[in-house]
Amino acid sequence: MRAPDHWLNPLRLALVGSFGSSGDQIYRLHQPAAALAQLEGVEVYELHPHVRPRDALALAADVLVLLMGMDVELLRLVHQRRLLGKPTVLEVNDWLPGVQRCNPVHANWNDSRAWQLLSQLIDQCDAIQVSSQGLADRLAPLAPRIQVVANQLPQLPPHRPRPATGPLRIGWGGSAGHFDDIAAIAPALVSWLERHENVRLEVMADPLFESLFEQAPAGRFRFLAAGSLDHYFDWLSGLDIGLAPLLPSDYNHCRSDVKFLEYASRGVVPVLQRSPTYAGVRDGETALLFSDTEELLTLLDGLVTDPERRQRLAAAAHGHVLAERRLEQHVPQQLAFYRQLLDQAPAPQPDALPSRWGPALVQAGSADLHNLRAQPGWRQLSARHWSRDLAGPAEQQLEAGLEAMKLKNWPQALEQFRQASAADPTDPYALVFLGQALERTERPALAQQAYERAAALDPLCSRPLRALAALHQRSANRWAAAAASLNPLVPGAPSQTLTP
Repeated sequence: MRAPDHWLNPLRLALVGSFGSSGDQIYRLHQPAAALAQLEGVEVYELHPHVRPRDALALAADVLVLLMGMDVELLRLVHQRRLLGKPTVLEVNDWLPGVQRCNPVHANWNDSRAWQLLSQLIDQCDAIQVSSQGLADRLAPLAPRIQVVANQLPQLPPHRPRPATGPLRIGWGGSAGHFDDIAAIAPALVSWLERHENVRLEVMADPLFESLFEQAPAGRFRFLAAGSLDHYFDWLSGLDIGLAPLLPSDYNHCRSDVKFLEYASRGVVPVLQRSPTYAGVRDGETALLFSDTEELLTLLDGLVTDPERRQRLAAAAHGHVLAERRLEQHVPQQLAFYRQLLDQAPAPQPDALPSRWGPALVQAGSADLHNLRAQPGWRQLSARHWSRDLAGPAEQQLEAGLEAMKLKNWPQALEQFRQASAADPTDPYALVFLGQALERTERPALAQQAYERAAALDPLCSRPLRALAALHQRSANRWAAAAASLNPLVPGAPSQTLTP
């Protein structure tokens, strides 16, 4: 363990995760990055995982936070950072082995190779951060150190009491992974609506959800297509009651309490499933909890006839989030955790660096971030906060090629990787993925050339070398099979008698 680095100023923090406007991307990447950058003594860099400078930033940063990536090269970066004496944190947001079939990511996440890779990352990183205690408990046997970093909000609008007159609006909005949860209560909700003429039910989600409410009374159900988080919050601001059903499952028990957070922040009465997910909610004070559909409908009956109780619950929920769940209250603790990891990291291990690439790693680890962020594509969001999303044709074509790979559309992937490599001939990733597409389209000799060029471009990157090894192994197996078909060896014969 090295001496404390409290003199290190600023601490250079890199966060790598997918960009966008969905809840997870905003709550776990963009908003924490912006809040951390407001603290003294820290520079924050947030990067999309497929941008060109990812590896350079990952090796140069003092602390690296990876948001649940599935790229095998992340293991290489973790290993090389450890040799440089730099800690890496992995954020895990879901219990991968329990992902439901209704979840759009089931096909990818349910792959045993994905869990194997994520398990290795959990084991190799210096710490894990998660958004719920349930997930922390699940990962405890795998992780050396776990930090629960609950979702918070950067700001809240003032509480605005709802009018006691007019239609009562009840709603739910969320991702497609909740389809089974909503399907479990939909028939009962539809029947319940028929008894309450002054109630409107609204759902904001994937169009698939609309079919669950086809039998709803005319004019009493409204479906809205999902959009950005801002779009979702604008809609919430007009609801009176927000629903959060959760079927009992390992995956659901590892979810965060973000539904409570969202409803409460907009003055919506949270009506939540009694679940470990909402263990921190005060039932009857800041939310109402139900155990089954019958209890849910009983609670809704009471809220329909008691507007004063609705107002009290909504105000108390909003007050709780305002007092205890604002991001600015928690980021100093998060930064202290990162500094502690840096202080406790083992000293650099120059003797462990192979002579072939040791100097290149030392040089990468000491790179000047001022020069890196001066390259095209960076946006400066505040005095100490920089962001790098996909920029320019090369990165966008690489991303398009990766999407085609997921769909096993190899001709399309090949074309996209060719364009990406032509736009940026110095990118080893464009070349190595080009090689994989060439192999899949029966051009192994060209694939080998692409792999060799990629390996020469970046001596620290392991993907081209693994691709070359696999290519030669497959070639060796084909030659061996051909030889055996011409001249089968006698099983059990001494090998020395068969040597040419």
